[in-house]
Amino acid sequence: MPEGPEIHRAANTLKRALEGQDIVHVECPYTTIRGQEHRFLGKEVRSVEARSKAMLLHIGDDVLYSHNQLYGRWTVRKVASKERKTNRSLRIKLQTETHVACLWSATDIEILDPWEVEQHPYIARLGPDVASENVAFDAVLNQIQNKKFGGRQLCHLLLDQSFLAGVGNYLRSEILFRAGLQPTRRLKSLTDEEQTQLAESAISTTKRAYALKGVTVPKDLYELLREQGMSRYQARHYVFTRDGLNCHECEGIISHSRLSGRRLDFCKGCQR
Repeated sequence: MPEGPEIHRAANTLKRALEGQDIVHVECPYTTIRGQEHRFLGKEVRSVEARSKAMLLHIGDDVLYSHNQLYGRWTVRKVASKERKTNRSLRIKLQTETHVACLWSATDIEILDPWEVEQHPYIARLGPDVASENVAFDAVLNQIQNKKFGGRQLCHLLLDQSFLAGVGNYLRSEILFRAGLQPTRRLKSLTDEEQTQLAESAISTTKRAYALKGVTVPKDLYELLREQGMSRYQARHYVFTRDGLNCHECEGIISHSRLSGRRLDFCKGCQR
């Protein structure tokens, strides 16, 4: 499933292609928006934004809300370029004079009035979005210090979008590693220093993943590992999907577990 950095990258791609442009052709084949082409045709794309793992396109007087979930994906191409073949199902196509944007395979799509956005069940419960370029350190630290989350284990809490929005499975493992925190610890057990480390790791790890297209290790380390023959899959992270391999920091062996069917990787040496 795409996580916050991937959705924010997609939003910025859509923003560059569509913002300020009028829609000249629309297709709305998906059930929840079928027959609503008139809501977008001839209207200006006023803005595009990501909220955690949701996308919001403000078009004319309406807002197109979508959540990629597991299989959804936005693509953008120039009108003059040929459309690639795909097995994905088209959900909506938006065309301007210069670009075509398509949403494929998503199943959570709605048309909202602008005033409904902040009240949307998904949007309303989001915590600080660590994938946002405008996220404030104090907002993240305050959330970590919020006592209502105190009794929960970090490994479960980091996947709760009402805690820190934009964090998914690979970011969870990487954030905890860079903060030096054992995944099963409860939030209320963290010292002041550890709270700060968690806030800093949540922001910096997510920003690096955005900048390096999903890579969470430093760029020079990633390039070195690739030159040595390691696959992108195992070179791009400190611990995630690296179970059985040596830790880059302490040379210990990366451990692996599964929680609620989702993988969690960590280093016993670095995350005591």
